[in-house]
Amino acid sequence: VLRQLVGLDAALEPMAAQVEEATIAAREALSSLRRYTDALDADPARQEWIEARLAALEAVARKHRVETRELPALRDTLAAELAELDAGAVSEAELQQRLAAARERYLAAAKLLTLGRQQAATALDRKVTGFMQALGMPGGVFTTRVEPQDPPVFSAHGNDEIEFLVSANPGQPPRPLAKVASGGELSRISLALQVAAVEAAHLPCLVFDEVDAGVGGAVAEMVGRQLHELSAKGQVLCVTHLPQVASQSDHQLRVSKHVREGKTRTQIEVLDETARIEELARMLGGTVITDRTREHAREMLASARQAGAAPQVDSPLAVRRATGVSSGKDKPRARSGRAG
Repeated sequence: VLRQLVGLDAALEPMAAQVEEATIAAREALSSLRRYTDALDADPARQEWIEARLAALEAVARKHRVETRELPALRDTLAAELAELDAGAVSEAELQQRLAAARERYLAAAKLLTLGRQQAATALDRKVTGFMQALGMPGGVFTTRVEPQDPPVFSAHGNDEIEFLVSANPGQPPRPLAKVASGGELSRISLALQVAAVEAAHLPCLVFDEVDAGVGGAVAEMVGRQLHELSAKGQVLCVTHLPQVASQSDHQLRVSKHVREGKTRTQIEVLDETARIEELARMLGGTVITDRTREHAREMLASARQAGAAPQVDSPLAVRRATGVSSGKDKPRARSGRAG
């Protein structure tokens, strides 16, 4: 068409030449493509292998949660780790030698620990036994059994089996503490242990909740004295209902509960001299407090002060001891602690 139009308009001659050239180039390209396709050797097995390979790579990528293109880097990382493990591998015989050496070191350290515990147990037994005599258990004996276990037990706490034994009465062999001691004896032995170990424990504050349970009379007074001595090493708080213990305290507090508008509230009061005598009298006499009961409370407090147990309550220093009681019927229920 362009050749015919060129005869009518010479301006179309350049475009006709361009189309002619393009036609020749397209025919040459078509000829080359035919020769290329004729030379291709199709291999269905190769194509299947490639597809399987691609599927395997995608599965590995999913397993390691990475992109397929990141697999080469992951392979290099894992290969380096494997090489490091291979370089550090040791034979079973060498591992057995190391294990035997570690076992010997452990047994030697455990033996030293056993000897140290036995020495410490001897000192502890002597102290606790002495305190038991003072706490109303004459003839009582406290013994700590430290025995290495056989076969050895490998643990961070050594190879020892440790048990506390006690004989509360003369002539009786020591038996396990948990089996032979009554509630009151357990309380006193617990206190004796605390007093004996206070220097080693380095505890800034000790809290006793009715450590005087199951005792009374002179024994309760001795419990109070031991608590007071214990307070020389740090603060001691003790909840008690015994006036013999309360009178030994440096400071006495009354903890009372009040029910108002269906809600329970707790109130703590620091007792002055007069209130303290009144509280001790209530602990002695119950709901009815007489002048004789107050006098008895006053004498009890004075006796404790003469023994050096309790200074004046109106000291500006921080509270060191507190005592608790149960009130009478006409007053809210109250408890207080003894602290030192």
